[in-house]
Amino acid sequence: MKSEFKERDYKIEISKLSNEDGGGYLAVVPALAGCMSDGETVEEALVNAKDAIKCWIETANELGRAIPEGQEYKSDDDYSGKLSLRIPKSLHKKIAEQAEKEGTSINQLITMYVSMGIGNEFGKNKVEIMVNNQLQIPTIENIVFEKWKKSNNYDFGQSNRIANYFDNNTFDSVDLF
Repeated sequence: MKSEFKERDYKIEISKLSNEDGGGYLAVVPALAGCMSDGETVEEALVNAKDAIKCWIETANELGRAIPEGQEYKSDDDYSGKLSLRIPKSLHKKIAEQAEKEGTSINQLITMYVSMGIGNEFGKNKVEIMVNNQLQIPTIENIVFEKWKKSNNYDFGQSNRIANYFDNNTFDSVDLF
């Protein structure tokens, strides 16, 4: 049975590509695994993504594979702004202690942490900062690492040891500022 889904049924995420990746824009269709395209402009990337969706659906039909349903757009008004969350007691304690330390409520602290996390992920593909004519993309990890280097008289010969330390350890909390 052939599907009648059309390209307009799918969310398309567009992000700017770095010059190292060829420049232009990348268009990804999250609901259709591997469905993506690009273009020199946002408009071209969008047109190419719609063509990629059409080809993806045609190929899936030919192979007899299931086709995911489209996604309905939801505005901010479709969400209440309320979230019920169950967490371990030990994590609740740490969050409460950190909120008290910062002089804020638990809700405000969690909102800030979630915003920082989402902003960090968003920023990896969206933020460009030029330093000495070189593209720099700051991340929370880079900010923490730079702060650590300054406070510990960092020896530049130890970069592999430090990188391995960050890769192999988890941290309960980090004071960024």
